[in-house]
Amino acid sequence: MKAYRLLQWQQPPQLLDIPVPEPGPGQVRLKVAGNGICQSDLHLIHEWIASPPHIKVELPMTIGHEVGGWVDKEGPGVSGFETGQAAVVTIAGCGHCRYCAQGWNQYCMHKDAQVGMGLDGGLAEYVVAPANAVVPVGDMDPAEAAPLTDAGLSSYHAVKRVLPLLTGGSTVAVIGVGGLGHMAIQELKATCAARIIAFDLSETTLELARELGADECRKSDDANFEPMSADVVLDFVGAAPTIAGAAKMIRPLGHIVVVGRGSGSVDFNHRFMPYGATLSTTFGGSKIELMELIGLVEAGYIKPHITRYPLNSVEKALDRLAKGEITGRAVIVP
Repeated sequence: MKAYRLLQWQQPPQLLDIPVPEPGPGQVRLKVAGNGICQSDLHLIHEWIASPPHIKVELPMTIGHEVGGWVDKEGPGVSGFETGQAAVVTIAGCGHCRYCAQGWNQYCMHKDAQVGMGLDGGLAEYVVAPANAVVPVGDMDPAEAAPLTDAGLSSYHAVKRVLPLLTGGSTVAVIGVGGLGHMAIQELKATCAARIIAFDLSETTLELARELGADECRKSDDANFEPMSADVVLDFVGAAPTIAGAAKMIRPLGHIVVVGRGSGSVDFNHRFMPYGATLSTTFGGSKIELMELIGLVEAGYIKPHITRYPLNSVEKALDRLAKGEITGRAVIVP
């Protein structure tokens, strides 16, 4: 089968022919329908010189952590799946630590290697995943469902954390209307009545934000970050200017959630934000939240905006992503 593999750190990945993997005990093999690509893939390819200790990446490895496909084969000890069943792959937790026991598998204290982040990923024709990471998606096209596992789920988890603040008359700012941000706007429209202000550098992307229901769209610059104008800010960029802009906009007792991995930093002091405001980070989302999100998609409240690329064009798609030329999410289809 064809697979897009990273062989050495700081070296370009290669599209290679490798054997179709066999599922081991506790694993399921999927025939890949599509794999979404995101900024994390760019960081992995271009910036990392070794694996972060909490991810456990060993090379060579097939890239791709946002996977949708059809169940192809169960490994020993696995039951309950049907051949041909549409499914996606999420984060597998240990199942017994305090976070897993509370339903927060993405914050598992004993996470092992994950698909596309230690285990071979979905930029291939087939992928093997832990059975407890495989979530059925009903009648959905699994290529369209693939971005739900990261772009959709990471944004949905952030939205759910701040819903108690998004009551009648409230305002939420969404900074960055890319793969995650365009999902967040739809999730907010589906779950609350807050006024949504979308920020981005691209007029094309802001037009998509308008189509998806944003009440107001602004360019992402300091002049448009009005002081104390938002009860919640969801920052899907995470660069220093956007975090500073979020701090400028947030109201007393408001909440800023920095989801983007832009590596921004700011000087923090007691005047950095209004009194009572919260600044937090987040990671992924739980399996239960993924199931809720799938339900919202099935009910027609949310639709991922995707552009499909064949596997032999993955480098073109990654290049367009790096240049900010992807609207919504790019999905690689083998």
